[in-house]
Amino acid sequence: MGELRTRKRGKTWEWSFEGARIGGKRNPISKGGFRTKAEALAAGTQTKAEYDNTGKTFKASEASVADYLDFWVANYVEPNLHYLTALNYKSIVENHLKPHFGIYKLFSLEPGSVQVEINKIFATGLARPTVVNIKNCLSGALNYAVMPCQYIKTNPCQWAKVPQRPESEFRKKHREYILTEDDFEKIITHFGPSTHYYIPIMTGYHLGTRISETYGIDLLHDVDFKKNLVTIQHQLVRENGHWYYREPKYNSVRTIEMGKTIAAIFKQELIKRRENQLRFGEYFVRTYLKPDNEVVQTSAEVSSDYTEIMPLSAREAGKLLTPKNFGYCATLIHKKLNNPLFHSHSLRHTHGTYLAENGAYPNTVMERMGHKDIATTLNTYVFNTAKLKQSASNILL
Repeated sequence: MGELRTRKRGKTWEWSFEGARIGGKRNPISKGGFRTKAEALAAGTQTKAEYDNTGKTFKASEASVADYLDFWVANYVEPNLHYLTALNYKSIVENHLKPHFGIYKLFSLEPGSVQVEINKIFATGLARPTVVNIKNCLSGALNYAVMPCQYIKTNPCQWAKVPQRPESEFRKKHREYILTEDDFEKIITHFGPSTHYYIPIMTGYHLGTRISETYGIDLLHDVDFKKNLVTIQHQLVRENGHWYYREPKYNSVRTIEMGKTIAAIFKQELIKRRENQLRFGEYFVRTYLKPDNEVVQTSAEVSSDYTEIMPLSAREAGKLLTPKNFGYCATLIHKKLNNPLFHSHSLRHTHGTYLAENGAYPNTVMERMGHKDIATTLNTYVFNTAKLKQSASNILL
């Protein structure tokens, strides 16, 4: 852009500068009528600054990390990430990143400063995985500043390390917990077919779905009984007080085979749901999917133009059950069945581990579980059990 110029025209002063060319032609921008040169210069300077920075939230050379994080949230996190992921990132930004890093200038943030602040966060007593998530969030934000924004040349977070902390015995057992056959038998004996928790438990155990994916299965459209296939294409998530079908984590839409046991359970549930529709009549609650993927319910007597769905889990009269309801099931398992290690993810963890122990290839497990990469499959879930360690030992004999 051209430099700001001032000139006297009659008794008043005018400022002007060259704007961006339009159709290859010059685009002068000017305004007159100022009493003095100083007034024209001040007004012109402000107008040119606004023009030069149109579309920018801040000047990168002067921005604080706090201002940059707001820019990142508005321009990357909210438009591109799933609602719950974005909500988590925004919470990390407000509760951890801004308090510790916000006062630094984006240009002057150095690896040493990042490490000092990471150590301070770690010293508050937060679980190490939580601190790792905080550090990864910051690193992702600063990567965006490097490219595509080109505000900084390198990411000062890439050399930062989260300190190690000895993991408590209980936390380790809880994280690695795999249901034994006896554990599982006790659970399904207590939560049998007549309970609302039976189908979600059996689904997680037999399909390895995340709990939100379990409740996101639509028995009308996602299950192919002829081919014994189920498509995992939704997770049921709560947004601003409403329930929505959203894509699975890491966009891991997948179609997987289902065994005879879970197929029979799904078939029986469909039959039972249709019987309940007849039994309750106008008092039965039908479930529909709106164009924005909000899950809504109305009484059977109310017609709707939306697509009707049949969520995996519902009460007898059709009322939707959600992952939030499953929390009560886990509490009962802890207290009544004396199993404090159980959590909803342990059903998924057990499924993946059994696949590995019975010779499934890592890539097959990755695809079935919907992991973001093979490293997650190899390192986090399934390939380090006692049975597999013994197999490795036997190979060397």
